[in-house]
Amino acid sequence: FSYTIKIADFYFNDTALMLLSRIRNEILIESPKIKKISDKKYRVYLGPFSNIYSLQKSYNDISILEFENIEIIRND
Repeated sequence: FSYTIKIADFYFNDTALMLLSRIRNEILIESPKIKKISDKKYRVYLGPFSNIYSLQKSYNDISILEFENIEIIRND
């Protein structure tokens, strides 16, 4: 069991950093991260999660921000 929560993808690292700051300030989650997917694509995500309870709690916490494209992704 290993999953991550994808919050959003961005073309610029600065935009991803602004979202990271917003998440930390508004919902007090300390573990959001940025992953460089390609030269011009950055992903803001939470995780990885190793149990369903922590995944569910974080998903519910982040859903307060009302992003449309929050996804749960299974890690291989």
